[in-house]
Amino acid sequence: MSPKHQLNLDEQQAQAIAQKLNELLADYSIFYQNARNYHWNITGRRFFELHEKFEALYEDLKQKIDEVAERILTLGETPEHRYSAYIKTATIQEAGIVADGEQAVNEIMDSLRTLIGKQK
Repeated sequence: MSPKHQLNLDEQQAQAIAQKLNELLADYSIFYQNARNYHWNITGRRFFELHEKFEALYEDLKQKIDEVAERILTLGETPEHRYSAYIKTATIQEAGIVADGEQAVNEIMDSLRTLIGKQK
């Protein structure tokens, strides 16, 4: 029995859901790399606290990326893996080098709002 049949979905339903999940995967992947950027480049008075928090954030995002990809596979489809495709698909944009903690936190909040909106 194919995964699509086990989930009681027809081919079109499975493909449509997988497409939306691939869009979510693109946003998570860009956000993940942005979080690494914040972790690597943060400076200033809250360096130690933010450096640690940004690492925890990208580790959490790494797990979420894997979960989304596995859900796409469960639908019998292929998760996207190319950053070139992520950039074309994602709503979240690549961040420039961000050393300012307040700017990084604001960008993180914007990214979280985007992800929450897509998962409603």
